[in-house]
Amino acid sequence: MDEDHRYDDEEEEEGEPLPPKVEELAQASVPTTLKGVRACMRCGIIKTLDQFLEYGCENCPFLDMAGNHERCNLCTTAFFEGQVAVMDPGESWTAKWLRVDAYLPGVYAISITGQFGREIEEELESRGCRWRCRPVGSDPNSMP
Repeated sequence: MDEDHRYDDEEEEEGEPLPPKVEELAQASVPTTLKGVRACMRCGIIKTLDQFLEYGCENCPFLDMAGNHERCNLCTTAFFEGQVAVMDPGESWTAKWLRVDAYLPGVYAISITGQFGREIEEELESRGCRWRCRPVGSDPNSMP
């Protein structure tokens, strides 16, 4: 059977490189469970608290969440609405609409309620970063 007609479940030959899109998708961050998930208040990626503690936020490494329980609580929230799985952020119209098209593949919140502390907001502003979370009572239809 030639390579173009190989079944998906057939093993690839040792050392055969994966296509770039497949490699990128393999790095996608998805929640390991749907109970107790949280969203990064800057980018909106959804993971469990344990995942944020172990890996931090792959889109926002400067938030220094890995291994820091307090920082995870300050930079993530359980208050979000909706979830969207984004497989190809650069090509997805939904990713563009949510403004996550420059981020890694993963599961993202549609809207996020919460507010960073002043110190973190100042740090993000000094980096020129935008964030997606909105304080309680703000207009949910206004995008950042």
